[in-house]
Amino acid sequence: MRFDNLKYDKQNNLLCYLYLQNKTFVNAHLIKSGYTIVNNEMDYRYKEKFNDLLTNYNSLS
Repeated sequence: MRFDNLKYDKQNNLLCYLYLQNKTFVNAHLIKSGYTIVNNEMDYRYKEKFNDLLTNYNSLS
């Protein structure tokens, strides 16, 4: 797990970037597969990348 400066959101949810041992970026995989949405209420390191992945997923579905 990796973190930005903020570890928890307003609802006390843990905010992290999750990687598997084979270096799969789990957060990105979940977005690419349509299993989650992107939080646009705050700024964070991969916000633009996540939005691009979501846009790509939406254009394919």
